[in-house]
This record gives sequence, C-alpha cells and structure tokens, in this order.
Amino acid sequence: MYRKIKYLTVAGLLLLITSCYSEYVTLKYSIHHYPYLNENGEKIAFIVSKCAYKPARGIARFPDGGIPEYLLEETSLFVLDTKNNHLKKIKDFSDLSNILGCYRSSWNTSLAYKDSLIYCSVSPVSGWKQYLKTAKTAEDSQKIKNVKERYAKPVVFHEKTKKVCYVDSSIFQSVYQKEKETDFARVSAPLSEEIPLSEIGLVIQDIYPKSDKDYIKETIFLENSSPVTRRAVIEQIISKLNKKQIRGLLREMEEYKNSLEGYEKTKYERNIEDVYRRIEDLL
Repeated sequence: MYRKIKYLTVAGLLLLITSCYSEYVTLKYSIHHYPYLNENGEKIAFIVSKCAYKPARGIARFPDGGIPEYLLEETSLFVLDTKNNHLKKIKDFSDLSNILGCYRSSWNTSLAYKDSLIYCSVSPVSGWKQYLKTAKTAEDSQKIKNVKERYAKPVVFHEKTKKVCYVDSSIFQSVYQKEKETDFARVSAPLSEEIPLSEIGLVIQDIYPKSDKDYIKETIFLENSSPVTRRAVIEQIISKLNKKQIRGLLREMEEYKNSLEGYEKTKYERNIEDVYRRIEDLL
C-alpha cells in the first residue's frame, strides 16, 4: 500500500512539473539600437536578439509570474541589402547569449561598417562583475572570464568570408562615424512584412514540433497570444495549403466570430485583423 501511494505521489509530482508550462510557444525578436550603414548606404549591419519560450502557468506562475521554459535564446549579427531586402547572417553570438540571455536590454552593442568589414563592440549593460558574482560554480566563473576576455576588444567580421579578428578600440573609433548610424525602423519595417521569420532563424516546427493542425487551430482561434508565433504559423504552415483550404480557414474564422457575442466578439474582431489579413494575402 505504501509503495502504491509513493508511486502515485511521484506520478502526481511529475504531472505537476510537466504542466507548469503553457502548451503554446511564444516567439519574440528585437532589433538592437543603432544599425549601421555601409559606405554607399545600400547595406545595413544590425544585431537582432530572438527567443522562444513556453510561459509558466498554474502554480509555477507564483509569486511573480514565473520563469518561462526557454526553447531558444540567440543574438546574431546580420546584413540587410536594402536594394532587394536580402538578409545575410554573419555571426551568432552564442557564447554571449548563454550568459546575457536574449533580451536587448542586457546588451551594450555598437557597430561600424567599412569595406566589407563589420566592426562590433559588445559588452553587458550591467558590466561583467554582476555575472561573475552570480556564477554558481568555479567552472561557470571561468567560462564567463573567457567570454569577457574574448570580447575585451572590438570584433571584426568579414562580410563575405565571415572570418573573425580583433582590433584595438582606437581602430574601431577611427572607422566609426556617428552619421552612419540609422534608425532601426529601416530594418524593422522589412522584417515585419517582407522578410520571412525563417530568415532570422524563427522556424516554429524546428523550435517546438507539433502537428500543423494544432498550430493552425491555435492561430485562427487566437488561443496563442503571441503575434510573432501566429505570423510564423501563417508563413510556414498555412502558406503551404491550397487556395481551397485557405478559403476554408477564412470561413471558419468568420463563423467563429459570428458565434461570439458582446465583449468576446469585439476582442476577437480586434485581435484577428492581422491574422486574417496575412492569411487573405496568401490567396
């Protein structure tokens, strides 16, 4: 009897742990401030942070909303060709992402761009002491020290060969020109409408595989509250359907909207506009 109770207790704890996170994946990305133009202004070097996570739910949300389960944390350097909106990935800062995470507010970045060379100065906003202080083991502390040393000088990436070298800060300052910095809206506009999310590495089925049917359902009925995830589903799953199937989804959405009343209907109408437009554009 005791053994049975023990097994049931363990099973209950496992169920509690596995149900601590939402079944819906949230995708996010943010462009770092001050993207930098090349000499003729036709290309823009920029840094983007992206993440995917399952939000905490139930008991895991207390007392402060809970810590999500991260599926992806990545910060990368890209070049955008403004003539054709071609996007090219230059480098993942995976070693830094493992320490600083994927939120732009933790990163202090500065770029320069000349003769196919992209100069990048990177450091944590709060300084390295904070991370060294919170290191749990001597091994973690050494890893942080190694990364700190690696980025003590500005890094230079060759746009074509992707070769990496390091230069003194004085060289970075000699190349850097304040007037070459541009508003990140010049990058965010094409990224939000014309450049697929897959090109910055947000591929929903690679990040969290589940059936296309489930992803479509959570999108058209707004079960998943993440606008970026919904966009990924439209671009990567719904876009592969034939026109008859796409029209069927639009009809389902209309029927569902008409089945609602009052505030629920108003809320659905307001929040479904972008989803409906993107799906309708596939026809």
